[in-house]
Amino acid sequence: MKEMEDIGSIIGSVINRMDIDTKLKTSSIFNHWGEIVGEEIAKRSRPEKLVRRILYISVATSTWANELSLMSEKLINRINSFAGEEIVGTLRFKADL
Repeated sequence: MKEMEDIGSIIGSVINRMDIDTKLKTSSIFNHWGEIVGEEIAKRSRPEKLVRRILYISVATSTWANELSLMSEKLINRINSFAGEEIVGTLRFKADL
């Protein structure tokens, strides 16, 4: 007779297989952008997509793209700290907000 597995183990296994945990953490970056970077930066920027640890961000002007580029390391640390793991390795900015 097969031994019964507890539901928590089954759900945990499914979540790991589908990589849902990372997807939830990634979506939280987009949903909590203002919390992560601060309201002033959030007014002038918006995360667009995350591909292979590169977060693409639209910004209001090229001046803001340059300013945020200089702050990249600090922003990456804030983002990853919020997510609880190293999801973002690089930021790319585009002035098209």
